[in-house]
Amino acid sequence: MGVLTQGNTQMLAQAYFNNKRVPAAVLAAMCIQDMFALQRPPADCMKSWDAEHGMAKSRPWRTLRYAYLLLMVLAFSLEISTIFVSTQVSTQLATSTWSPSTRLLGNLSLVDFLVRDFELEYTIVRGHFLTGLLSFTIAQALRVRYALRKYRSLGISGMCCLLTAASGMVCYQNFHTVSYGGFLQLMMRNADLSLRFLCKNLHKRPMSVITLVCLFMTILFALQGWFAPEFVDSRYAISEEE
Repeated sequence: MGVLTQGNTQMLAQAYFNNKRVPAAVLAAMCIQDMFALQRPPADCMKSWDAEHGMAKSRPWRTLRYAYLLLMVLAFSLEISTIFVSTQVSTQLATSTWSPSTRLLGNLSLVDFLVRDFELEYTIVRGHFLTGLLSFTIAQALRVRYALRKYRSLGISGMCCLLTAASGMVCYQNFHTVSYGGFLQLMMRNADLSLRFLCKNLHKRPMSVITLVCLFMTILFALQGWFAPEFVDSRYAISEEE
């Protein structure tokens, strides 16, 4: 994109966020469409196999099914966040009240400019989009393993193929780092900026408190559900008449 000038700053910044918003919208649509795929009753051809292998009482398979659901929920939430922030920043850049003319651009690149003036939004869009994509890919790996549960070798092969894609994305991201040193550092910076933003507005806006409470409850109940599962899936039981 080259060096910024007073004339192209807004256009290039808007293009950057729009380029993230479009694929995030596509991915969010895919997530909501298939979010509950593993919660449906099993196919008739699998009922006997599932009953024989105790699927209704199997903690590993139960964990897999609901891990898939939670990963899809996480991916959807992150991509929706990406869409919202990208749209909000694009609107802010388009307003006449904002202008980069009050701050010298010098020889800044577009990324340098975004880190300087829109660091929170930049880390949210980059971090949330990539994390959502990784969550979606890992969820699909679990789905492949579940769909091919009757064929262990093929199921593991398909699952590992998708996990290879996920780990390869992280590897490439870390090797060709643009800022912050890698994926983990990017997410840590995003968490730090987001927490500062929420804490700064605690006494001004109640939504900051609600956001923090919801985040705490998300983590708390996820851990509780993981270590203390509360149910047996009765959909896999075959009646005596069958």
